[in-house]
This record gives sequence, C-alpha cells and structure tokens, in this order.
Amino acid sequence: MGETAAETPPQFTQTPPQRPKRTSLADLAERAAAEEFLLPKIDDAKAAAAGIRKLAGKHITIYTDVPESDEIAELPTIFDAAVPLYCQYFGVDPAKIADWKVVGYLVQDKERFQGAGLFPDNLPPFPNGYTRGSEFWWYDQPSDYYRRHLMLHEGVHVFMFRWLGGAGPPWYTEGIAELLGTHRWQEGKLELAYMPLTKDEVPYWGRVKIVKDQFAAGNGLQLVDIFKLDAQAHLRNEAYGWCWAAAQFLQDHPLTSEAFRQLKSDVQDRSIDFSLRFYDKLKPHWPQIAEDWQLFVVNCDYGYDVARASVVRKEASPLPAGGGTATIAADRGWQSSGFQVEAGKKYRIEAAGKFTIGGDDAKPWPCEPNGITLHYHRGRPLGMLLAGISEVGPEARGLTPLAEPVPIGAGGTFTPAHSGVLYFCLNESPAGLADNRGTVAVRVVEEE
Repeated sequence: MGETAAETPPQFTQTPPQRPKRTSLADLAERAAAEEFLLPKIDDAKAAAAGIRKLAGKHITIYTDVPESDEIAELPTIFDAAVPLYCQYFGVDPAKIADWKVVGYLVQDKERFQGAGLFPDNLPPFPNGYTRGSEFWWYDQPSDYYRRHLMLHEGVHVFMFRWLGGAGPPWYTEGIAELLGTHRWQEGKLELAYMPLTKDEVPYWGRVKIVKDQFAAGNGLQLVDIFKLDAQAHLRNEAYGWCWAAAQFLQDHPLTSEAFRQLKSDVQDRSIDFSLRFYDKLKPHWPQIAEDWQLFVVNCDYGYDVARASVVRKEASPLPAGGGTATIAADRGWQSSGFQVEAGKKYRIEAAGKFTIGGDDAKPWPCEPNGITLHYHRGRPLGMLLAGISEVGPEARGLTPLAEPVPIGAGGTFTPAHSGVLYFCLNESPAGLADNRGTVAVRVVEEE
C-alpha cells in the first residue's frame, strides 16, 4: 500500500470563558438595602379577623385597630403628601421613590396586634413609636394632631434609612424627625417643619413645655449637651423636646442654617465625629450662637422667630465723651448700640420715636418707648425699651446678662454690673416681631 498523507489534526475553536461581571460595593450596598427594606407579607384575612383594618395609600399601608373616623381615614393621604416634602428637604429625586411603599401599624391594643402576628416579640420596648426596615409602629394618641405627628416622625426615620442610608447620631436622628414631624395640616395642604403659633394648634405635642419646664427647674441644656445625648436618653420625652428645640434653632438661625441643612449629606455617620465636624464649621461664631441659644431657651415659646430674635451685633467702640446715639428697630430682638460701657459707671439713657406693635385682630398698636400699659409681656409694658450688656467670647461663662434686661422706657439711668457692649431691645415676644414697624432713637451719655 502506498503511504498516506498524515491526517490533519482537527481544528477546534473555543470561545474564551466570560468573566463574571464584578459587583461594585455600591451595587452590593444597594442590594443589601433592598433586602433590608423588603415589605412584610401580611395575611389580611387574619388581621381582619383580629379586628385590624387596612388603610391603603400610594406610599403607605396602615393597619390599625383604632375606631373608624375621618381623622383616621385620612392618615394615608397625609403620609403621601409628606413624601414629596421629604424628597424636597433631603434632596432626593421624587422619580427615584415613585414606587416606594412602607407599612405602618397604628396600635391601640398591643395584644391584638401580637395575636395577628403584626407586633413581633423582638421589637424593643418603645414609649411612642419605632421604625424597622420598611415598617413602623406607633401607639394611638389622645389628639389627632399628635397621632399625625408621630406618624410623620417615624416616616422621616424610614425615609432616611432607606434613601439616605442612615440618620446620623441620636440628637440629629430624633431632632430632624421632630422638626419635620411638627406640621400644619389645613384644608388638604401639609406643611412640615412648622413652628406652631399656639399650643392649641398642637394638642399633646408639648415640646415647648418641656424646654420651658426643664429650664425653670434648672435643667436647661446647652447645644453641646444635646449633641451628646445617646439612644437611651430618648426613652424619655424630655430628650425629644430638646432635640426638637436644637433642630428648630439650628435650622432657622442665620449663623447655623446653611451648615445644619448640609448635615443631611453626612447621615451615614452615627459617631461623635458627625457632631464634631458640624461644630468645627460653626466654631468661628460659636460664642454668638451659644448666647442666642441661651436666649432661645430662656424665652422659648410658640411662634418663636429665631431669625428675627437673633442678636444683632456689630463692631463696638468706647462711648464718646459727649455721648452717642443708636437706632433700634422694632422688628428685631437685641441690637448692639455700638458702644462699650464700663461696670459701675452710671449712664443716662433717653429714647424717642414712634413705632407700631402688632395688635389684636391684625390692628397694629401705636407705641412709644414707655410701652403699652394695657398689654404686658413678661411683667413689663409691651414695647418698653430695655437695656442689657453682652461681651461674648470664649471666656464667657454662665447665663448671658441679656437674659435679665433692665427697663429703661423713655428715659432713665443704667449702671451696668459688667463691662461690655450696651444692647437695647423693645419688650416684645420673639413670636411677635415680624409685624412690628418703626424705630427708636436712643441717646446714651455717661453721667459725671
């Protein structure tokens, strides 16, 4: 047989194995978040058999055993109205949360919910409300307002944990929830971060009362004390009052507002570093902020206008030998005269000018520096000229002397107990400054 040509080895082609797509840390975090916030599977028939009704909204489903009423029925509508406001405040794209849903449990009889499997045994004890994943529980309250407040408060928690990845340390977690939970619901329109004008607007809320009572009892807190509150402190209502006060003050004060609103981008950090970074941003103005906070606590009341009540400061110089004049606006709180005075020296003060103080039924009252003797504020005629001394600085200790003003009126003498800058204001509630008009001219002369 003849030789045969060597067989050509068969040729094989093989597609290189595809490498699995690498999962980024962001993808893993998003996947973990999605699993953490999965909605619970609820047996509606079992819940109904236990006397628990289901109220459905776009973003929330509420299970409750509270008797039917118009106020209960509208809760999902109110929550749905809050969601775009949460997005606006925290800078979250509304399109991102278009299909977001949560479950809330409004509880009157805890055992009823436990029997229906809607109140897990591993929930920690809580006085009013508690959030976990995409669920939150809150106990029924004695007023429609406070029931809504707690729902919106817990709604802030579940929103922040889901879409921001955290809510910061305890003072900010609870403070921002208190701030945005404090609301006005009127004619189908919802307003969050609302400063109540009277206690009748917010029955059983009680945050202003907490601050006033605590201060009166000698238990007032400085801002740095509030920053140090831990989670255990919030087993008591007092902590919620102080955290609300801090959030309201810091959001509205001209020296702190911008930095406070930026904190929403740092909420994944629950450590003390969160507060230290915030403090560092404010440190150049901290003595002034601390003094204004003291005045806020001392005068805390419904409708407090933090921005207008903030102390108006300016560079000061010694009082000229022939005296000097300052102009004091009726629509602001304490205002610097621009003059430094010395302890123990006697000064003659004379004031003149006509201004208006907002009166009853929106009719302004004409006023002069002696004030209106038919209406009093803190024991003195409304609109009366008051004087005080302040010298803020790192060395300042104790309560600011501005918290204990001296009545002047149209004229009088003033012997300061402390050296510092001379300040004036017209005797008016910080809640009533916005509708005041006019100025007072004040002349200060050192007496021989």
